[in-house]
Amino acid sequence: MNASKRLLTNPPDRLVERRLQLATEGIRRYGALTEDPNPIHYDPAFAAKTPFGKPIAQGTFTLNALWAAVTATFGPDGMAGMVADLRFVKPVIENDSVTGKGELIAANPPTYRVAIVDSAGAPVVEGQLIWPDVEAGRM
Repeated sequence: MNASKRLLTNPPDRLVERRLQLATEGIRRYGALTEDPNPIHYDPAFAAKTPFGKPIAQGTFTLNALWAAVTATFGPDGMAGMVADLRFVKPVIENDSVTGKGELIAANPPTYRVAIVDSAGAPVVEGQLIWPDVEAGRM
């Protein structure tokens, strides 16, 4: 049995927290890589006219803090079979950092209440991660 399967059959109380810096250059590179043309991510003049006042990170870029926490906890195959129920609750302004974290709320099937929080500790993403196939022994 690989390490991620063992951990998911006896899940830890918390995910290993992972921090991600969402610097301007990283946001621009991520936008280029994903072919995201939205100027809210890279044009300060455009962003200044929005309620945010500054460019914001892509939501999918922000999610990497949570994916890194899952991988740090369960290993490279840790997301296999995982179901995510997540909602974006607040944008992340460029040059802020975010931290992905989670706490176990049910062991069978393994279910975590998760969040990504900004540098002030405010949630920017909230939800749950569940591995339903672990309960059925199909992971």
